[in-house]
Amino acid sequence: MNRTDPERPAVGLGRRTQMRVILVGSVPNLVQWFNLYLYATFAPYFRTEFFDPASTNSLVYVYGLFALTFVVRPLGSWLFGRLADVRGRQFALVAAVTLMSAGSVALAVTPTVHDIGAWAAVILAVVSIVQGIATGGEYAAATVLLSESGTRGHRGFFASFQAATIVGGLVLAQACLLVLLASTDRAAISEWGFRLAFAAGGAAGLASLWWARGLDRAPRQPTAPQADRDATMGALFRDHWRPLLWVFLLTAGGSAAFYTYTVTVPSIVRETFFAADGDRGELTATGLVLAAFVVLMVLQPVGGALSDRVGRKPLLVVFGALAIPATGALVPATARLASPLAVLVILVSAFFVLTCYLSVNGIAKAEVFPPHIRALGVGFGYAVANSLFGGTAPLIYHATSGHGSVEFIAYTTVLLAVTLSAAIRMEGGAATALDKPNSPV
Repeated sequence: MNRTDPERPAVGLGRRTQMRVILVGSVPNLVQWFNLYLYATFAPYFRTEFFDPASTNSLVYVYGLFALTFVVRPLGSWLFGRLADVRGRQFALVAAVTLMSAGSVALAVTPTVHDIGAWAAVILAVVSIVQGIATGGEYAAATVLLSESGTRGHRGFFASFQAATIVGGLVLAQACLLVLLASTDRAAISEWGFRLAFAAGGAAGLASLWWARGLDRAPRQPTAPQADRDATMGALFRDHWRPLLWVFLLTAGGSAAFYTYTVTVPSIVRETFFAADGDRGELTATGLVLAAFVVLMVLQPVGGALSDRVGRKPLLVVFGALAIPATGALVPATARLASPLAVLVILVSAFFVLTCYLSVNGIAKAEVFPPHIRALGVGFGYAVANSLFGGTAPLIYHATSGHGSVEFIAYTTVLLAVTLSAAIRMEGGAATALDKPNSPV
């Protein structure tokens, strides 16, 4: 059995080359999530362009289609996860980013409900499906690529850049909204501003494909000769159902908290400030959310590095234990408060809690699967839980129609308790499938 020297890169790369690979792999991930979060950020503005403006449920419909992007993610994880395991991480990553970028360009030019009637909503639904498939595939490819690119003792730090670039997508989307709010008003954003944002997202995605050319020298874990045959759904369910179930349970509450904190709560903050101080209040709220997202982004490598010292499990347990009361307090507090300082402190505090999950969940999932089925296992387990509990969180919140609704808080509390239980049952130890790529797992 061949073992990898823990003091050297698992794939024989120098530290400078490793850093280049991390950066090259992170940029497509950044623009992928930028495109996804443009939809979530601008949904309250473009809803009247795709659905009847007179309908009081238009926001619910738009977030329903946002949830649809998550429903199809398991299909994307299966398709691109297998491609990543058989054809390579680069191939899957580039293909997923291409699909996502095409979807954003389509939204930038789609006629409105005033022009083509219900067909506008149909086009929005089709784009949602395409982008959901792309996101489901990209997550697995990026997670595994960055996890495999690290070295033993530093894997958490390197892998955390995937989480940092996910949040980076939020930062860019929020920055686009801030620029538009500073230069125009709500009506203009609803009419044409959102189109500029989607056009920017599509252009950034296409530019990242040029950047991703450097992935041809990215590390790839060696796989067994029978990998093409074994990297199947049948093998995943038959031989790896325990880690697959664990990934599903860990993702359930973590995903619900992530989308509550980063999509639902910012929307609540903007509406609360707008009600208190009109356009100026909305601009202030957007700036506050952007500042908090920057803090969250910076925290990810810190959390990843900390996990290299104390392990992934302690951070995940801390997240589960603190997120239950934090979520119960966060939603109603942001619906009531219009004090910039108070809201910023609340958001940053919640993001410290979220970092305990976000910065390490990817590497924790990658470490429980062998290389020949790693992308498929990570991607599918994540995608199913995320589609059920993550992307539906904004929809469930708005459908229950209550700031700080008891039903929504109870729902997230149950999911977080599930994630806490999974974190507690997590096996520790330094020896993982990532550190011994050539040994049987």
